[in-house]
Amino acid sequence: MTSFGVSLNMPQAMAKRAKKQGTPKAKRTAKVASATPAQRSTKHWLYLLPALVAALVVFGQTVGFDFVNWDDELNVIDNRGVTTFDLQAIWTETVIGNYNPLPITTFAIEHALVGLDASLYHATNLVLHLINIALVFFLGRRLRLEPVAAGILALLFAIHPMRVESVAWVTERKDVLFTAFYFAALLVYERRRQAGASGSWFWPVGGLFLLALVSKIQAVSLPLTMLCFDYLRQGKLSLRDGLAKAPYFLMSLLVGLAGLYFLGRDGSLDDATTYTFIDRLAVGAYAYAVYLIKAVMPYEMSPLYPYPAKLPWQAFASFGVVLATLGLLVVGYLRDWRNLVFGVALFSVNVVFMLQVLGAGQGYLADRFTYVGYLGLFWLMAFAIQQLVAQRSSARMAIYAGVGVYLLVLTTLSYRQTQIWQNGGTLWSHVSKLYPRAGTAHGNLGQYLAKQGDVQAAMLAYGKAIEVDPKSGAYHNSRGKLQFDQGNSTAAIADYSAGITREPELAELYINRGAAYAKTGRYPEAERDLDQGLTLDPENFNGLLNQSLLLYTTQRYDEALQVYDDMLRRRPERVDLLQERGAIKAAVGDIAGAQADMTAAIRQEQDPAVRARYQQTLDQLNLR
Repeated sequence: MTSFGVSLNMPQAMAKRAKKQGTPKAKRTAKVASATPAQRSTKHWLYLLPALVAALVVFGQTVGFDFVNWDDELNVIDNRGVTTFDLQAIWTETVIGNYNPLPITTFAIEHALVGLDASLYHATNLVLHLINIALVFFLGRRLRLEPVAAGILALLFAIHPMRVESVAWVTERKDVLFTAFYFAALLVYERRRQAGASGSWFWPVGGLFLLALVSKIQAVSLPLTMLCFDYLRQGKLSLRDGLAKAPYFLMSLLVGLAGLYFLGRDGSLDDATTYTFIDRLAVGAYAYAVYLIKAVMPYEMSPLYPYPAKLPWQAFASFGVVLATLGLLVVGYLRDWRNLVFGVALFSVNVVFMLQVLGAGQGYLADRFTYVGYLGLFWLMAFAIQQLVAQRSSARMAIYAGVGVYLLVLTTLSYRQTQIWQNGGTLWSHVSKLYPRAGTAHGNLGQYLAKQGDVQAAMLAYGKAIEVDPKSGAYHNSRGKLQFDQGNSTAAIADYSAGITREPELAELYINRGAAYAKTGRYPEAERDLDQGLTLDPENFNGLLNQSLLLYTTQRYDEALQVYDDMLRRRPERVDLLQERGAIKAAVGDIAGAQADMTAAIRQEQDPAVRARYQQTLDQLNLR
């Protein structure tokens, strides 16, 4: 362990070698003087280039990828704030309990530019990753790394397989975006602290921290990371160090509590498992241990790691890993194993809040949770290589060759892992092969196949999801919708009914069965189901649409108009609803109201063909 404390100025082995070679002092001085500061700075930049090029090789392929049916719909495709560029909605609403308005705003800008062409969204993620790589390089230089070691650090950060999820998944824009502000804040902080500017870092760091927080809640760890930086620089921590960051801790506390509230309100903290409190702690310990291992040896890479029905013994054995790590940190702090403590502590404070002890999410692990935290472990690796080269200078080329082979292996693994994010089909096929008992994987694969028009394969996937997860009604709902779309309302009703017996609180099942009943002319049953579905979920817009259609079909026009008024208050951008309300007004003799609705629909409609059709209807109304 003591080797981690070797001086970085001029290792003894190198000093002895220089003395033995007898290089004339004047000649050495002239050689150093021949390189200007600008030239040396430019040369240092060259050590960053391999990381940037490697990242482009690995992740450049994502520019041709599509969206995936895993939260991309909720964050981009079906997000009204994005599709209508409604900044008020973006900054006042959450998505699946997550408040990250800044990434959603970037989606809205991209949508305004290219619509739903996924290329730009993926390209933006890649650019942000490249920015983060550069920030990591300069942080490494500030954190006691020579240019070569800083380049290795940047390479590890650039192409490690655990980066893939954060870069290749459009929804995880929040990862690469918050990290850019997070790392920039750390760089500003460290540069000004090293320059002795004791108070000048407060406001710029605070501004960057705020931008990171509105990008992703994971940024709450920044003040703890700043303390890690203080420790590496000073070799100790004092109460004064903590008090200087009190405003940041307060910001973290407020955002953290708000995040927990929003997640709980939207049901994202609901624990679908039957784990005890000790089990949940074991899940956190297991995740911590797995993240440690995967930093060096990434294995079984998956976008989703579903909870097992019963925790394996390794989960409980991981308590020993956590205790051993804590012991190492305490002993290391007391003995001033500064570099070791810094690397492990930096990793720990950035993953501790993401260990799924509270049960958020569908899996007990997530590769993306390490995007920032691995900076600590990667820095430790790079620093160890730097020290090893300094102490074994005669084996320098062999050491660098070994590092090169390791980095090449990581690059190959990342390139292959990235390819599974091409679309929802490749994504969920991969997960279902790794975890054949994961209903989510088969169900989502079925959704993708259904959208592609492969009905037979979609039916098989839904059937597999129902088989492996018989308690869920959601897969019956999905299969029922597919049956309904194929014109088989009877089979759809059977699926919805089976789903209701499994999940009687799922509003979508009643709403969809109501639509199927209405399709077959069973209007009383349809009305009963639609009322039940809207009672369970009053905000279900699909339920309101089906209810309005039922009321119109049964000629209850006044009630139908009330539902249309409600829907247009919620979705004023829905031009088709204006046109339909106008048709109902015309049916009840309100010609002036119908003309007003059709005129508004013509003004708002963007499609020339549809606008022409609306104009024909208005012309007919004007003749009445």
